[in-house]
Amino acid sequence: MATKKSSTKKTPATKKPAARKSAAKKSSPKRLSLRSHVGLRSEESEFMTFQITKQTLYWVVLGAVVIMFTLWLSKLQSDIQTLYDQIDASSIESSTM
Repeated sequence: MATKKSSTKKTPATKKPAARKSAAKKSSPKRLSLRSHVGLRSEESEFMTFQITKQTLYWVVLGAVVIMFTLWLSKLQSDIQTLYDQIDASSIESSTM
């Protein structure tokens, strides 16, 4: 069984000329609109003005939670230290007998 090889000539690929863009077709970079930020701050207020807002209430609640957690940890630490003192006192008492 003989196989025939087909001989085909490949033609070299020709380069297509690059499409030239005209200056009118080039897109200019888009500018960010400042109008989207207009509604963020509606009124000007002085820096030292006192005004209670939702954020003020959030910070007060958060601060109260942190202070209560700290007081609770201090009480736990004091109770643990009292237990250690009782254990030391009982061990001294048992060693003297």
